[in-house]
Amino acid sequence: MSDFSKNFEVYSRALDVRTQRHQVLASNIANADTPNYKARDFDFQGAMQNALAGRIGGSLRLARTAGAHLGGGGDGTPATLQYRTTTQAAVDGNTVDMDVERAHMAENAMQYQILTQLIGDKFRGLKSAMVGTQG
Repeated sequence: MSDFSKNFEVYSRALDVRTQRHQVLASNIANADTPNYKARDFDFQGAMQNALAGRIGGSLRLARTAGAHLGGGGDGTPATLQYRTTTQAAVDGNTVDMDVERAHMAENAMQYQILTQLIGDKFRGLKSAMVGTQG
């Protein structure tokens, strides 16, 4: 596999994991007023290691030896959701802290933007290399 495809695969998986984390954080924010809702999150580094190793939720993918076999359980994501440690408990049992969620959402969005810029830079470099060889 070429160096470019390896880099592109890593960036692509990182974007997928960042998108999944964004969805989890958005779900926490959406349920900020839901009684007994427990805030969830996952470890980005662990999820990236699982994604690059082809594991789903920390476990190995199931082998399908025939087309009629079912794919197996799970949601198909490399992340293992965990309950976030409570910073302040609400009277209704909800553990969502909006300040924490907003901070995590902003950090995740910034990391996503950095990844998209890196991918764009890779493609611009590849394009300029191809244009340079045509002359």
